[in-house]
Amino acid sequence: MRSRRSLKSQAFTGHQIGMLLAVKAHTVVVGGGVMGTSIAMQLANRLDPLANPIVLVERASHLAAGSSGRSGAILRMQYADLEVARMARNSLTDYSSFLTRTGRDIGFRKTGVLTLAGARAPEWIPRVRECVEMLRADGVKTELVGAAEIRELFPGIAVAEDVIGAWEPDSGFVDPVATVEAFAAIARTRGAITRLGVEVTEIVMDGERAMGVETNEGRIDAEHVVVVAGPWTHALLGDAGIEAPLRVVRPEQHFIAMPSTGAGGREESRGDSLAFDDLNATGELDPLARLENETERRRSALKVAHPVIIDLELGFYSRCVPERESTRVGRIEYDSAAVLEDPDQLDEEVSEEMKRWSREVLAGRMPVYGDLPDVASEAALYTLTPDAQPLLGSIAGMQGLFVASGFSGHGFKLAPAVGEGMSQLILGDPITAFDADFFSPARFAGRTPQWGGNFGL
Repeated sequence: MRSRRSLKSQAFTGHQIGMLLAVKAHTVVVGGGVMGTSIAMQLANRLDPLANPIVLVERASHLAAGSSGRSGAILRMQYADLEVARMARNSLTDYSSFLTRTGRDIGFRKTGVLTLAGARAPEWIPRVRECVEMLRADGVKTELVGAAEIRELFPGIAVAEDVIGAWEPDSGFVDPVATVEAFAAIARTRGAITRLGVEVTEIVMDGERAMGVETNEGRIDAEHVVVVAGPWTHALLGDAGIEAPLRVVRPEQHFIAMPSTGAGGREESRGDSLAFDDLNATGELDPLARLENETERRRSALKVAHPVIIDLELGFYSRCVPERESTRVGRIEYDSAAVLEDPDQLDEEVSEEMKRWSREVLAGRMPVYGDLPDVASEAALYTLTPDAQPLLGSIAGMQGLFVASGFSGHGFKLAPAVGEGMSQLILGDPITAFDADFFSPARFAGRTPQWGGNFGL
């Protein structure tokens, strides 16, 4: 038997420490994307790491290896369901203050988001009007703009007189990988364990009670298991005898060189201006405020040509990717995206048709892109539900087993609220971060799923 003294003097690797602490976890989170790391961060913030350790496992050798790393990470609040819009608003508040609160840069850019509707897809026009009216009544910062206002805001954009827009000046995007890594880093500083290259092979059940997970490196016992594995969620739950209405599709994105000069857009930035709250009691600049200003100055060298565009009339979205000097283009609807039975067999080759279409619609809305070169293309992974809303909550009839999946391409917009709400649910606290009934995994029980490819406005 090893003495206490010899145990204390024994040097352990980080992996060995993780194995020691993970013998009995409070919660094991399966999946290292934006949702898994957000949930782990929130749980670690609420629990004693020694008494109630949190363990996050990710099958890949790095975080954000699945859907999260391929995301455009656009942040918008324009949703027709208040339950979703409120989560997006609260999450945007969290992202926009993240650097000041934590000292960690997640690449938040307040470019604004413009959602367009016009006569070539007239069904969207009343929906955008109604959505703006509803959101404004609920305190969401958005406004309805007509063609003249759109041109004034963004010279160089091509809109007909019948085009309207929903303008969100405070919205924008984050860097997806930096965000996931920041969430995980904060979770670790609060005592959580992240184990990379560890694949969950089975959810361990004792009757109707989750007992932990079996992995390629052994079993992890846990009081709670949260499956946040994105495209791999359906298979994991299926192996445990749980049928979840989840489907994985393969959308494509294309990247075109970003204009060197602005296409009429404007990015709001703090620049060198200081707010009163930036000063501490001695009248000196607060260190986090100084960090934020320095970060903003570095970012100013990475120009953003225009705001995020959600073009319901032409059927595309776009956002600048300044670190790659390019603009990302993707389809809004995903009804033409291929369904993947095995997400490990993702075909990375993007069709020539997608490349041609991307240039056509982007240059049709912003002619400056007409002669700019192609940069790259990539395939992504969306995990869908029949109603384009995620499954959030406990699995009916299964104690200690939870799921957060099926975000249908909207995950980054909601991740902070999902992390908070799932931690509340797991800990038995009142759920204030989202509507548990609206997102309940049991809402499809007894129904035949009606799958579609409609954009989740």
